[in-house]
Amino acid sequence: MIWGFVLCCLLTPAVGSQMQERLPFFHGHVFENSPAASKVNGLSIPARRIDAQIWCPITGTRIKLHGNGSEDFRAFAHHKHGNLLLKTSKVLDREARSEYLLSVALCCQTCAPESGVSAVGLVKVDVLDTNDHEPTFGVANRVHITLNDTTALRSVIYRLEADDADSGNNAVLTYTSAPKNGSFYVVPKTGEVLLVDSILGLPSQVQFSVFARDHGWPPLTSKAVVFTVAPQRWSRSPSGLAGSGGRGRSPRALLDPAALISLNVSEDAGIGSVVTNLGPSRFQSPSYELIYPESENSPVSVGRDSGELTITRSLDREAEPFVELTVKIQDKRGPDWYLNKVRLKITDVNDNIPEWDMKPYPYLAVVSHEAPAGTFVYQLQAHDADEGRSGEVEFFLSDGGDGCFSVEKKSGQVVSTGLELQRDREYLLSVVALDGMGGRSTPAMLSVVAGARAPQFTNASYAISIPENTPEGQPFLVVYAISFQKQPISYSLVINPSSLFSIRSETGEISLTRTLDYESDQRRYLLMVRASEDSSSLSAAAEVQVLITDENDCVPEFLQSIYSVDGVPETVTTATSLLQVLATDCDSGSNAELTYYTLSPDFSISPHGTIFPAGRLDYERPNHLYEFVVMATDGGNEPHSGTTTVRVRMANINDEAP
Repeated sequence: MIWGFVLCCLLTPAVGSQMQERLPFFHGHVFENSPAASKVNGLSIPARRIDAQIWCPITGTRIKLHGNGSEDFRAFAHHKHGNLLLKTSKVLDREARSEYLLSVALCCQTCAPESGVSAVGLVKVDVLDTNDHEPTFGVANRVHITLNDTTALRSVIYRLEADDADSGNNAVLTYTSAPKNGSFYVVPKTGEVLLVDSILGLPSQVQFSVFARDHGWPPLTSKAVVFTVAPQRWSRSPSGLAGSGGRGRSPRALLDPAALISLNVSEDAGIGSVVTNLGPSRFQSPSYELIYPESENSPVSVGRDSGELTITRSLDREAEPFVELTVKIQDKRGPDWYLNKVRLKITDVNDNIPEWDMKPYPYLAVVSHEAPAGTFVYQLQAHDADEGRSGEVEFFLSDGGDGCFSVEKKSGQVVSTGLELQRDREYLLSVVALDGMGGRSTPAMLSVVAGARAPQFTNASYAISIPENTPEGQPFLVVYAISFQKQPISYSLVINPSSLFSIRSETGEISLTRTLDYESDQRRYLLMVRASEDSSSLSAAAEVQVLITDENDCVPEFLQSIYSVDGVPETVTTATSLLQVLATDCDSGSNAELTYYTLSPDFSISPHGTIFPAGRLDYERPNHLYEFVVMATDGGNEPHSGTTTVRVRMANINDEAP
């Protein structure tokens, strides 16, 4: 066999030599779930480093793996480089087995026990984790809790814990809940379910789901655990209150059915204005605290001692028509407290003017030069965000038209008056919209031609970003033009850089004639599209800007497959840089921003790829060598990773007494 010949040529004959105390040690890795026949990364054994204890005829030398799990790998010799490599013989599962310790042997002919087998090297293969397990909860998928409605806020009502069979970041979990509710909160790191707002007065059960999500890529989410919390009412009967006297009853939260306060506040109320005072309260010495919403999100503050509701920022009815508050009123002389709910309705003022809604822009129309009185020409549209009379809009012709046109003030229709129109003349009409309180829009200019006019694109210009590798022939933009004469329109490209683009004449669909590459092609293109009416020479043109954006289609690549440093003393500190690895990514932006990770607990790595010891290093280890994997991951939405092997060879320091 060719590989047998190469191995035997590169191996130093060792007949009669003494067995070395230690066999050469090699370290590699492979990701779980890699297909069978995947190469073990970081493992390339120079044949000259294998100390053969036997020597066979050239045609009879064989390579064999020994050890628990050796059947999961296949060894072969690379006859060009004279290296020994390993490939998997099946799909590996890290959760079933995370590492293999094997011996490499050379033997004669069939490798039968009687033919003589001798170990010439040791190999360790780490099976690295991929995120192939979703988190799982150890409880039923439904949890029902009956909760006293006087339970103290911040109480832990339940603890959830999920397991993930993966490792590293793939097993780091974050807990979330959905839908969000104001009463309960799930602590993301611990899975504790907290009561964060009073459930007094809730008319029904609260139901929400809790999920666990890991930090792997892509992240996996567990199945939901559905919580149903039923408030248990606390009796407020006189006998119940009396029975608790004298025994130091615990604080009780009371919600007075009459404690809902509804108020109207004008949206132009000034900052610092007092809306109302929540006093007097049932306590002689009360303190007031805003419970909901949080103070930084509320436009209203509550005076701690006065109970005054004060405006703290501008109100806007169009953005927030109602503000709902929950105020806690605490007895300063005792443990009792109760809640007041306040609902503020923000009333409207005429603070908006009408805004035009017509499209496309500019506003163009045509009419026959023989049009009789009342002929429809154009439809004006506007809206006003105010309510009531302030939101009612009427339309008026303020200038232009030479008396040939009028505007229906309620409907906004522009119609002809019946006066004679000059053929092919353009009439410019200035129109305005007024609301019911006198608010006036900016004027709009309407162009009316008494005859035919060129088509109008729905956009004056177009701009679009498309990812590189967009398939040729796949439409990425549709341009559309309106024919005022109701004639068919044909589309064509007047400017087409390098003939990279094509357009369907019937539909205006623009596509590529070949796939573009962000890294090698131009990134910005300017097109000009023409829309022509088939039955006339009338045409219009529109500009199209096409921007090519980067896709994460490059994999980080290290400049070297193996980085090594020799002679590292045991006394090296964690502040000492040992070496630097460097990877590149041919993408751009965040797709090319690389983050480095080390899979060894003995070393750390900086954002720039500099490797430091994570603790004290030891010379007395197999082969005096640390060998581990460094991974570079890009910042794309679907990140890619590349790996390299780092070897750190230790130098002996006389640190052990005889």
